[in-house]
Amino acid sequence: MNSQVQTFRRVRVKSSVLWIGALQAMTALGVWATATGGEMLRVFALGSITLFMLTALVVSLEAGLTAMILFEPFRGILRRAQYLIVPYSESEPIHLVTPIVSLFVFVLLLLRNKLEIFRATPLALPTSLLAAICFLQIFNPLQGGLSVGFVGAMFYLVPMAWFYFGQAATVSFVPRMLRIIVALAVISSLYGVYQLVVGYPHFEQVWLENTDKYGSIWVYNIQRALATFSSSEEWGRYIQIGCIVAAGLGFSRNEGGKRLLWFGAAAALIALLTLTGQRTSIFGLILGLAILFLTGARGFRGVAARAAVMFAPFVLVFALVNPLSDDDGFGGDNIGAMMTHTSKGLVDPASEGSLGVRMETWTELVTETLPSNPLGTGLGTATLGATRSQVNDDSAIDNHFLSLALSAGIPAALLLLWILIRSLILCFRSWRDSTPESEQADLWRIMLALNATFVLNNFFGTSFTIYSVAPIGWLIIGWVSAACSEMQNAERANDTVTVHRSKLNA
Repeated sequence: MNSQVQTFRRVRVKSSVLWIGALQAMTALGVWATATGGEMLRVFALGSITLFMLTALVVSLEAGLTAMILFEPFRGILRRAQYLIVPYSESEPIHLVTPIVSLFVFVLLLLRNKLEIFRATPLALPTSLLAAICFLQIFNPLQGGLSVGFVGAMFYLVPMAWFYFGQAATVSFVPRMLRIIVALAVISSLYGVYQLVVGYPHFEQVWLENTDKYGSIWVYNIQRALATFSSSEEWGRYIQIGCIVAAGLGFSRNEGGKRLLWFGAAAALIALLTLTGQRTSIFGLILGLAILFLTGARGFRGVAARAAVMFAPFVLVFALVNPLSDDDGFGGDNIGAMMTHTSKGLVDPASEGSLGVRMETWTELVTETLPSNPLGTGLGTATLGATRSQVNDDSAIDNHFLSLALSAGIPAALLLLWILIRSLILCFRSWRDSTPESEQADLWRIMLALNATFVLNNFFGTSFTIYSVAPIGWLIIGWVSAACSEMQNAERANDTVTVHRSKLNA
């Protein structure tokens, strides 16, 4: 026993010495990089972030995932802050940080669970098949080059790997992660308000003056706010997820005194979402809140009553409020312009020019482009990588299913749609089978609302290719698949025990 204690102490001392030595080395490198400045300082900063995430991964899978989740909402502002020390560049190494760590996580899971991860849960096999199709499309010569295919992999395959992370995570991890997202949504959005009220700092103006292929940042001759994200669409989608989670926790009686806090966070995020000008996110939020509201009813009559209460305000708005013209508005400032832009899209969405452009693009894709090549033109075809390589000069598709159909083929798009709908059905069944007003039922209400918005946001947007949003979506789907699998196994075990007892009694 004494020898074991002594061995443990020696190991602990050696570990402490190693950590102290590593800390001293990092400090020395940091001083040197700061003195050198420029590219070396950027390399040191990005290397330190990557090392921190990998160190967290050594602690546990959940710690590594948490580190990446904390990093992603701030990737945009960190990227723009680089222009304080380096000149503008189209190729940004900061976009490699999360893919590198995700690859390490995936390899670790593969070494630990072997090929079982590809078929361990109800949605694992179709997701693995979709990933295999996307992987093969990296090498499709029609997209213009292998580099374009690898760019497509960063947008499609890296987020998809998070399905397996959610499948392997503990049952309690995702509920904790959802609470973290609410906090991150509020914190990051405060900077978005600063951008609207005060304006962009100089280092962000450098990015705005040099970046291309981002015409949608302009609204009524003002620049949208991005908050800490890479785009206003990403900001809107992240707020939408955080608001749905906050509202779901507020509706939960199991939260007790925290309900007011959650409702306050939801109200704040609703107000902030209107400032993003992202109408698709607002419609997604309306859908998510409607599901949360309706699933809180008891019985069919309760659902009907809540539906009447919920739809009455919308009927009045559409009946009594006249569509806004370009001359109407809430004021001449940035906030007023964004409120005007948002209200026009909500009151009369059919009159929006962007919707007409989308419909024309989608019609051309469905009737001409996809029939000519139904098996895909390469994973990077619909990404910015193909646009920069002058392979794809078409208008933005703004529909993830059609983008995937163009890139990886129509079967891949149909497979993704099946995965999302199947995940939605699993959430509904799990909510229905849960004890009413239990913590489990409340959690499944939130999952049901989120999965429904994933379908909507991917049809009228590209949520599953957005830096901070796509990993969360696939993580939740993987968690849903694993949780439902465990519930099914528990039910089978109970049925087996019941049959065994019946035979004994007989």
